[in-house]
Amino acid sequence: MSAEGRIGAAVGRATTRIARRLRHEAGFTLIEVLLAGVMLAIISAPISAILSQGAVIAKLARERTGASQLAQAQIEAVRALAYYQVGTVGGNPSGTVVASNSALLPDGEPVTITRTITWVVDAIPTAYVTNADYKKVVVTIKRTSDNHVLATDTTLVASASAPPYHGSTWVQIKRTVIDAVTVLPLSGASVNITGGPDTNPSLNRTDTADGAGVVLFPALNSAAGGTPVYTLATTLSGYNVFPDDISPGAASSIPSTPALNSNGTIRMYKGTSLTVNVQNSSGTPWTTGATVSLDSSRCGVATLSIPNGQSSATFTTCNYATGASYLVPLPPNVLGQSPLFDKYYVTAWSTTGNYWSAGTPVTVPSNYPTTLTQTLTVKYNATAAGQTKVINVTVKKGGSADANSRVELTGGPFGVYLYGTTNGSGVASFTVPVNGTGVTFTANAMNTSGAKGSATTAAISTSTSSPIALTVNIS
Repeated sequence: MSAEGRIGAAVGRATTRIARRLRHEAGFTLIEVLLAGVMLAIISAPISAILSQGAVIAKLARERTGASQLAQAQIEAVRALAYYQVGTVGGNPSGTVVASNSALLPDGEPVTITRTITWVVDAIPTAYVTNADYKKVVVTIKRTSDNHVLATDTTLVASASAPPYHGSTWVQIKRTVIDAVTVLPLSGASVNITGGPDTNPSLNRTDTADGAGVVLFPALNSAAGGTPVYTLATTLSGYNVFPDDISPGAASSIPSTPALNSNGTIRMYKGTSLTVNVQNSSGTPWTTGATVSLDSSRCGVATLSIPNGQSSATFTTCNYATGASYLVPLPPNVLGQSPLFDKYYVTAWSTTGNYWSAGTPVTVPSNYPTTLTQTLTVKYNATAAGQTKVINVTVKKGGSADANSRVELTGGPFGVYLYGTTNGSGVASFTVPVNGTGVTFTANAMNTSGAKGSATTAAISTSTSSPIALTVNIS
């Protein structure tokens, strides 16, 4: 065999061997590659989570370390203050410490620093109870982004010396804030106290009612004779102070008498509304003009005009009658509330035609405190009044005219209920409907101290000269 033949045979044999080997050494299929990828993902996922969680834990540890150092520094800063300065600005106790501010941790994380300073009651058994034995300071560091608490530190601060007379001349003021209707405590109400003998700096403390509705202001300076007085102002979103407790009510002004321990209740309420629909005697809306009067011996009188084309009016305020009337959101008069509130009476009369409705009692609102509205429909009497007359009611006490007395006038042909307050001459004037026959009106009066006079009546007809004079004597 030639050399070329031998070479060709050798190449053929090698090619055959390679082809045979390739048939026995197949590669990975697509499914095998996919399964391998899934297994890798399953194994790597928890590892990645562990690595990620480790980074979070490490970051949190750094933040907590920085926050703890910051809180400790804040505590030391407070402890370096004079005792009278240890308190928040405008707080209870009051002082020079800012209640809250922003800062950065060493790693750049924004945080909020909150400082809470409160009185501690820890008197020894034989000591005078001042309710202000020392102060508790709490510093809290929160992450601004999610309000997460990173650190809290607490310390107690005491005065270097006892107060003069061991605090026995201090004034203490304690108030419980409640809903005047439900008589339940109102947690979160803000109570501010100003006034008193402090002049440099002037007193200004604010505190928030706790879960029982209680606020306590101890360690207030006193003055001989109790003047100047302390003044309380209470606020709570959606609520108003009950009119009886607004200055000059006793609950808002407290003398600075030495050793005075003043306890009281602040009543608050949600404002209500009353919508009055006026109809004629057949029950159809009266749309040709009317006047509606909302009367009460407690909430004075509120009067609204209904223009042509309309038949209703809505009351949201009244002139509260406590001797010096002032406008207040309409208080509820739900039966059983404390203090008990008189009925509201609604009387309507037409702009033309001299039609009148009876004085109709109503309770406002329909479902306190869930539903703060009430609706009332009043109808005119089928018979119009023949005339109107003026009745002047004079209230006297001890023979002298009594100003600011509350007067109720009821009766007449349609059973009206009208309310008025006497002027400086002790006179309250009323315009009332009369008809041809004699009708009786009754006047009752009560002065600002709560003393009542005996009822006085008058029989009036269209022939009676106007104005008619009635006198109510308060003993």
